[in-house]
Amino acid sequence: MKLSWKQGLGVWAATTSCLLLAVWLRYYLTDNGFIKEPNQTYDYIVVGAGTSGCVLAAKLAASNSKVLVIEAGGEPPWYSWIPLVAPILQGSEQYDWRFRTVPQKFAAGALHGNQAFWPQGKMVGGSGQMNFLIHATGSPSDYDSWKVPGWDSHTMKTALDGLTCWTKGIVKPFVARPSFLLDGESEMCRAPVLAEIENSTSCSENAQHFQCPSAAVKLQRVNATEKPLLKAFLDAGRACGHSVSEMDRWSDTGSFMASHNTIDGKAGQRWSTYSSHLMPAMKRYSNLHVLTKSSVTKLVWRRNKVIGIQYLDADGRIKHVKAGKEILLSAGTIKTTQILQQSGIGPPHVLEPLDIPIKADLPVGENLQDHLQVPLFVELNASVSLNIVKMLHPRQFWNYMVHGKGALATSGIEGIATLTKKREDGKPSEPYGMLILFNMGSINADVYTSVANIKKEAFHRWFPKSSSLSQEGFVLISICLHPRSRGHIRIISPDPMHPPEIDPAYLSNDYDVQCSIDTIKQGVELLNTDSFRALGARVHWPTFPECGSKQGIENQRYMECLVRTAALTMYHPAGTATMGHKDDPDAVVDPELRVRGVNGLRVVDASVLPRLPSGPPNSVLVAMAERAADFIINKH
Repeated sequence: MKLSWKQGLGVWAATTSCLLLAVWLRYYLTDNGFIKEPNQTYDYIVVGAGTSGCVLAAKLAASNSKVLVIEAGGEPPWYSWIPLVAPILQGSEQYDWRFRTVPQKFAAGALHGNQAFWPQGKMVGGSGQMNFLIHATGSPSDYDSWKVPGWDSHTMKTALDGLTCWTKGIVKPFVARPSFLLDGESEMCRAPVLAEIENSTSCSENAQHFQCPSAAVKLQRVNATEKPLLKAFLDAGRACGHSVSEMDRWSDTGSFMASHNTIDGKAGQRWSTYSSHLMPAMKRYSNLHVLTKSSVTKLVWRRNKVIGIQYLDADGRIKHVKAGKEILLSAGTIKTTQILQQSGIGPPHVLEPLDIPIKADLPVGENLQDHLQVPLFVELNASVSLNIVKMLHPRQFWNYMVHGKGALATSGIEGIATLTKKREDGKPSEPYGMLILFNMGSINADVYTSVANIKKEAFHRWFPKSSSLSQEGFVLISICLHPRSRGHIRIISPDPMHPPEIDPAYLSNDYDVQCSIDTIKQGVELLNTDSFRALGARVHWPTFPECGSKQGIENQRYMECLVRTAALTMYHPAGTATMGHKDDPDAVVDPELRVRGVNGLRVVDASVLPRLPSGPPNSVLVAMAERAADFIINKH
């Protein structure tokens, strides 16, 4: 498409602003806490500087322990702090592990070779530097379903309450140290806050004021009074009989709500646990070292105890570091699984063919699960959505640079809904589906197809108006929250740098297909309400040839084909080192996250989740890492 002079000026402004932003962010975020050569021994070694690893390192360093964090990637690029540009990092050789699944038998029909790309952050901050920033705490039934002592809904409610520094509309005293701070609240503003405070963006004189710690993940609340598309979404939910909540509430009943995203609303920057935990700790504690561009290949043993790590440094040289107390694996589901198996912790049928001595016969790599999303484009005839032309307007860049506001200061995620069904006794089921409102009318074909491995022909049948830079619309994302399909991750070479085999076995359980269809139907029902009719909302059903010529929710065959063709990863792999009680044969770690039968080793990341929570798990992992650090400090 040929740009007009106004759009050309916008491109010029974008380039100039980005250069200025790069200089500013580099100055603002420069930190001198990184090292090039580690000591020979530390008290603790944290493998992986992702969401959980950053929390662990900060808390352990505060206990006056000597801590090494070792990360395979380097520092994140300056543009990773701009919330809206997350997809740019996906597929990057430098910042993404670029994993991919094996060809899927029952899913991924729109993808080349039926293979899903699995972006995973390879940098300090991990996937928290490239995710879509959604804050969710799950529901009570999530944790009760785990059946793990010490991780039930009551315990997790206490832990997650302790992560909320200010809660709008709920009078709730602080139970523990806060790790989440709502957008606009200064670090002196803390719960309890009066319930009648509405749309507050600054500390209220009615609020009690206490010091919030610097280790607080900041949340940006999307304001429906400023977002007509979000308002339509919430009004539609209410019209369809759903409850509407201002906050991510602790309930199994389901709710429509404005999204809360991990963004510093004052500066307009991504706010990961690198920002909230690791960065301040590196400035404060000389006993905390961070070693980057160093890949852990295996664990070092002394009989049944792990005493250190082997790693490849930036120059490819094999080196070792010892830990006097514990090794903590927080490398993410895929890399943690790979390191465990390469070190002899795993099932014999995986390790024996590779001549890897078995140190612990545990089901590492099994129970792999992931959320799947089905995105559908909804066209609008009202100018209420974000698109490329609006993003390139010089005012957007000025607003972002000067005020930290505007489109660039958002993730595009505006609304969230959890869905339930009524059981025979009239009570609601646990949440089964989630709807996400992604405010973006212009879907870039090159970016989307490259990061998701989508065939170009399939993409254009999916998003036929993607070539229009001024297109109005949004993407309605439907997610089955508790998939029953289970896959595996297995190393297939003794070479630790060889990617493992990843098979999520997507949609191998028919429940997942119907669950996705039911969620899509709930989303489409919203479009028939007055609030969306007023915007001229019209869903585009993808015209995939293999799905037949009759599209829509009335055609069950088409809907099944749609799900099996168009479902994409939500980037939430989990479960391959699941936790459980001591007699659980499927458990890899115990309730305190210690690897069973092995001394000196814990796992603290998404791989220990027995079952995915009802939503993106990032905030749950922050709470889990906080608890894990307490376990460790209390022991030693």
